[in-house]
Amino acid sequence: MITVIDYGINSTDQLAESLSSLKIDFKITRNERDILDCEKVIISDAPNITKAVKKIHLFNLFSLLRMQKKPILGISLGMELLCNKTDKGTACLGLIPIDTKEMKEPEIIPSDRSNWVTVHQIKPSPLFNKIPNDSKFYFNCHYYVDVCDSTIATTGNGKSFSAAVIKNHFYGVQFLPEKSSDYGLQLLKNFIERC
Repeated sequence: MITVIDYGINSTDQLAESLSSLKIDFKITRNERDILDCEKVIISDAPNITKAVKKIHLFNLFSLLRMQKKPILGISLGMELLCNKTDKGTACLGLIPIDTKEMKEPEIIPSDRSNWVTVHQIKPSPLFNKIPNDSKFYFNCHYYVDVCDSTIATTGNGKSFSAAVIKNHFYGVQFLPEKSSDYGLQLLKNFIERC
C-alpha cells in the first residue's frame, strides 16, 4: 500500500488518477496508522509552502514524517517540504540537507513560455529507469532547490537548479509526474517498484 499524504491544501486528484492507471494500491490519508503501516509515502504539490508546513503541524504529521524509515517521494512543493528551510525562514522537514528558495520567473519558464522543460540526469538513479536523458517534464513550481550533493537531475533556463534529488530513502522531483505524460507515469512506477 502506498500512502499519499493529505495535508489539507495539496492537490491529489490527478496524482490519484495516475496511480490508478498504473494499478497501484494507494490511499489518500492523514491517518497516523495508515502512514505507519504503508510501504511508501508520496507528498504531493500545493500552492504555498508556509501554509503547507502549518497544515502538516496542525494534523500532527511533522514528527511522523520525519521519523519514517520507508521511501518518501516529494513532488514539486512536496520536494521543498523535504528540505531544511525556506529562504524566508520557514522550517521544513529537514530530510534533505539543502534550503529551498522562492522561484523567480526567468529561472524556470523557457523562451517559448511552455511548462514542459528539459530534465538533464547527472547521476544514475532507479527513479529515471527507462526514461531517456534530456526528456521533458511538466513544471509548475513557485520554489526551487539549488544544485547540491543530493541532486541527481537538473533543469533551468539560464540558471541550473535541481529537478530531482535523493538523500538516503528520500526522493524529490521538482516537476509534476502526474502531468508529464508517459515519462511521468514511468517515474511514478519506478518509485513504487525500484526505490
